[in-house]
Amino acid sequence: MQQRPVYLDLTKIRLPLSAIISIMHRLSGVYVFFVTIPLILYCMYKSTFSKASFDQLVIDISSISLFSFFVFISISIFLFHIISGIRHLIMDFLHIGESLNGAHYSAISSLIIWFVTSIVFCGYLFL
Repeated sequence: MQQRPVYLDLTKIRLPLSAIISIMHRLSGVYVFFVTIPLILYCMYKSTFSKASFDQLVIDISSISLFSFFVFISISIFLFHIISGIRHLIMDFLHIGESLNGAHYSAISSLIIWFVTSIVFCGYLFL
């Protein structure tokens, strides 16, 4: 018996939205660990070093700059990781949304919740 080679064309595979959210949850976890946590630690250090460094940090974050955009993106990815993690916990422990239809709607609702919280945070950050 001859084994045939397996050829997967990844551009032709259509993953469901819940699978894409799951993959994004893992990638956002890597981003949070390697980027967001050091950024938050840096901001905590700058905010507690002196009053002048705290005032400068407030100016840097509240003004529209590359640094404030980077902070917004990092915290937005952190919010996505938390929201999709709560979605996964609800699916695992409460067994809600385990069907294909339920997983699709819970993925959509987690994206909507993430978008709204990011917009609210952005409005709070720049006002």
